[in-house]
Amino acid sequence: MLYYLLFLFVAFGAKLVLAVVMIYLLLPADSTCSECDGDTLLLRMGPVGRACSWLCFGQLQRRWCPRCGWEGMARPGRAGAGPVPTDARTGTPTR
Repeated sequence: MLYYLLFLFVAFGAKLVLAVVMIYLLLPADSTCSECDGDTLLLRMGPVGRACSWLCFGQLQRRWCPRCGWEGMARPGRAGAGPVPTDARTGTPTR
């Protein structure tokens, strides 16, 4: 019986876990819109969204861009982190 359960986990469970992890890693990790690079706002999730966020240990957010209307799921990340200013001549980051 133990070998049968191990086979089921390897055949189905491991693939499901890997698929969920890969989908999570494909979500944007910052608070900027992926369509127009505008700042996004955090939205309140419904019961299904809260359950999904709970399954991801609270690491899932629903966001909305007021500039272009994009709405989707994202990972919590840096809030308000803009692009790093670089020197036009050398291409190195400035401080």
